[in-house]
Amino acid sequence: MASKNLIPRKSNARPITPGSRIQSSSKKENTPSKNPYSSSNKNTLGPRHRPSYSHSSAPSSLDAITDRIAQLLKDDFLKNPSKTATDNFTHNHNPPKTSTPKGSDKKKAKSARHSRTSSLAERPSSLNTLRKLEPEKTHRRKFSLETNTNIPLISQVSFSTNKGYIPENPGKTNQDNHFEFTNFANRSDMHLFGVCDGHGFYGGEVSGFVKKRLPELLANDPNLYTSPKKAIIASILRCNSDLQDLEIDINFSGTTLIMVLIKGTTLFCANVGDSRALIARQVNDTSNTTASGRHWMSIVLSRDHKPDEKDESARILHCGGRIESYQDEHGNPLGPARVWLKHQDLPGLAMSRSLGDGVASSVGVICDPEILEFNMTPEDKFICLGSDGIFEFIPNEDIVKIVVPHWRLQDSDGACKALAKEAHNRWCKEEEVIDDITCICVFLNVLKA
Repeated sequence: MASKNLIPRKSNARPITPGSRIQSSSKKENTPSKNPYSSSNKNTLGPRHRPSYSHSSAPSSLDAITDRIAQLLKDDFLKNPSKTATDNFTHNHNPPKTSTPKGSDKKKAKSARHSRTSSLAERPSSLNTLRKLEPEKTHRRKFSLETNTNIPLISQVSFSTNKGYIPENPGKTNQDNHFEFTNFANRSDMHLFGVCDGHGFYGGEVSGFVKKRLPELLANDPNLYTSPKKAIIASILRCNSDLQDLEIDINFSGTTLIMVLIKGTTLFCANVGDSRALIARQVNDTSNTTASGRHWMSIVLSRDHKPDEKDESARILHCGGRIESYQDEHGNPLGPARVWLKHQDLPGLAMSRSLGDGVASSVGVICDPEILEFNMTPEDKFICLGSDGIFEFIPNEDIVKIVVPHWRLQDSDGACKALAKEAHNRWCKEEEVIDDITCICVFLNVLKA
């Protein structure tokens, strides 16, 4: 009877070595007793037949079994201190084996997995912990993957455009136009941005035409992806030619163009006229004079095409043009240098390159773009494009200083508004008139190659 008390009928104990059933002297006990390891139990592992523990079992065998159970409970407790001793009987439907028959390695692994799952299912605190932690870990994993491979190059793009002011023409219209295309020409690695500053009576119509027509021509150019420079030049020349078909007089009307085409991490800046583009770079400060040990620098991507530039003036003079500024009553120069016909005070264009401007083009004003190819790095943080309404009185370094606080907040819209406001204020201080003011801010995420 002592043996019966030591080994409950529902025990998970198993013999050290499988053997034949122990025979009992009682008929009643010749019938196999119900146990969780009978052939009817689908979860049974190991041999189908297990010995029925009867009252007549050998004491030595029972002692060995008891010792084995105690050792297993001790080992399990050391592995899982938070688990109670009775868990072995009440939670694990597949008991620990005392011996491993041949061919049962796979079943043993499966049993181990099942045991861990059952244990978790029986511990609400552990399950709740998993429910709380797993989604967060998954989210972090996904975020990490996206930050390494799927971050777009262009994080934000915004623009601002404002009509200028002329006292004698209070009803003037804004002649600036602009365009922004991410995933240009259905290519995820190409982006296009541009500003057109119109001038003359039909300046708004000319800049509006270029805004619409030029991206179409460029997107359909067969050399766009393989030779971007070639495609840009061909598209601009074709666009200028198409201006002749407009039902407007472009003899004294035209537009500038500043355009940035991005292919991967390579940037192509095309410029015609006196609009401008720059890129802001954050670099290490070797002198470490700043708190962060880093400082900002502006890299100009274009050259203003002014008539008094040496190469520009040589071409205009060679074509029979004249370069002079306005003059006051005493003959003193007023304002910028301008392009004139040799014997007439026409047209007085304040730039040496433009689209349109039929009269000025007869004396050396051309529409051929200057193109700068630039390889961007992770230190390049944003690009600014603008008409001369932005850059006339704001130095390049000040442009960067104005934008940086908004870049830190990833607020490209705020950056554009701040630039436009500052430009307006400076025009009011310097001139009686205010030029049209247009800018585009492109925030970058350039990854390391």
